[in-house]
Amino acid sequence: MDRISDLPKIILHDILSRLPHKDVARTSVLSKAWHETWSTFPILIFHGFSRGVFLCREDRRDPLKIEEHRRKVKSFLNSVDRTLVRFHHHGFAIKEFSLSMMFFHPQFISQRIDQWMKIVSQSNSIKVLKLDVGDRSFGFHPFSVDNCYHLPSDVLKAKSITKLELAGKIRMDKLFVNHRIRFSMLQMLSLSNVYLGHEQAFDDLISGCPMIEDLTLEDCFGLENVKIHDLPKLKSVKVSGARKIDVDVPSLEYLHIGNDDIKLPCNINIDKCRNLKVFILGAVSSIFVSNQWLLEIVNKFPFLERLELIGCVTSESIKISSFRLKVLSLGCSLGMKEVKIDAPNLESFRYFGTDHNIPAISFVNCSDHLEFDAKFSIRICLDFERLRAFLQNIEPRNVMASLTVIMLHVSTEIVYNEDVLQDVGVHLPRIKQLDLSVSEKSQEVCVLLVNGLFWSFRPAIVSLKLEFCSKIFFKVLLEKLRCKDEEDGCCSSSNTMKCWWHDLKDVKVKSSPKKYDNLIDCEELLDSISLYCPYGEISFELEWDSSE
Repeated sequence: MDRISDLPKIILHDILSRLPHKDVARTSVLSKAWHETWSTFPILIFHGFSRGVFLCREDRRDPLKIEEHRRKVKSFLNSVDRTLVRFHHHGFAIKEFSLSMMFFHPQFISQRIDQWMKIVSQSNSIKVLKLDVGDRSFGFHPFSVDNCYHLPSDVLKAKSITKLELAGKIRMDKLFVNHRIRFSMLQMLSLSNVYLGHEQAFDDLISGCPMIEDLTLEDCFGLENVKIHDLPKLKSVKVSGARKIDVDVPSLEYLHIGNDDIKLPCNINIDKCRNLKVFILGAVSSIFVSNQWLLEIVNKFPFLERLELIGCVTSESIKISSFRLKVLSLGCSLGMKEVKIDAPNLESFRYFGTDHNIPAISFVNCSDHLEFDAKFSIRICLDFERLRAFLQNIEPRNVMASLTVIMLHVSTEIVYNEDVLQDVGVHLPRIKQLDLSVSEKSQEVCVLLVNGLFWSFRPAIVSLKLEFCSKIFFKVLLEKLRCKDEEDGCCSSSNTMKCWWHDLKDVKVKSSPKKYDNLIDCEELLDSISLYCPYGEISFELEWDSSE
């Protein structure tokens, strides 16, 4: 007996709010009661991409694809129309409205969005408003002011709003001309690629939002100098694309400052943020990360527990010392050759690197629970000797948790010295997990890659996200794990070297969402795919000879 359907509608709505959006719609077919519950659900999400309303670049010259796209756009717009008109006609509550489109055109769609904003803003129960518009389908210039959507003044009537997210081609400058903006209940504000007009507009905006706890400003036009102050509840700030950032908020705990272009200079003043717990700095060329700078950061922010430096200019040798630090991330830093870490309470260390720069990393003091995750994006050349040396130089060796290797460019070169890699006198590093994404379609290169990986270190688990792997690479990996080359005299004639798979004792398979229990099942999967593997993940648990 279905007793859940008899629960009050407010409880049923609460149940739906905890489900993924795609599962919410599926409940409508369960029964008449559930259909009515779904049809009055106050969280309205309209995302064009998730509904297949997008046009790939290669399809823009195909008349049939363009016409099909137009039909999808029309159907999407009509769906939004019908839903909002129905909610408005029956007086249904709207608690959240989220709209994302990649096919915005100011001449044809602006008036329609104005009508939607009017209906949504009139709802006294609206709490969350998210709007992301753009013209990525047809390639209009994304930063052209003339092709932006003017946010209507109706939005200012939504006094109950607590979360406002605006992204894409949206102009807010006209709001500040004849209106005083006041969102007295707003707790979260996110503006991304939004046109504000001038810096005073931002000051006027946040002065009317005294309850803000979370603020994001990403590449907003007309906002080169960001000054954040007089927000006593502010806990989190993320800023990018500004030339000057001044944050005077003692309550701040999370700060993320970054740029897409490392050449963009940025003057930063954050000395007043004494309670900072998380500091993320990315691609800011005007800051030179030296030992002195790191020491000042640790002293200025005595409660700092998480530090991330991504794409920064650094000294060749840096040392990071902190008793409180728990999470540390370093990545793609220019000039870095050696890193020494003295952080006895560190629990997680992540390194993001490329084929250009592989530093030596060591831990002076470290926790017994420390996990070290390294990720390399290989664009030009994969040098196995350097990669193995990187792993061997990590001290202590038992901290290595996972290694991710991403090779998504067909032109990738592999530096491969078989005699060096097969040297049986070298202790091979052991890691817990190796994650691979390989789009290479040359069988010869894939063979070199698989052999080079297993001659360089011993992973306990090899994991593949199938949609990012070519069929050729997947096939080569399966053949190697099954040791099919044994009968062909795979080992070197010197008799002092042997293939890596002689040390491989057992292979177990785990997969999702479909279950593949062994290597034979995995090979049967190859018959059903063409160029790239389907969505899903497969992991191989490898048991190596302990005496190796």
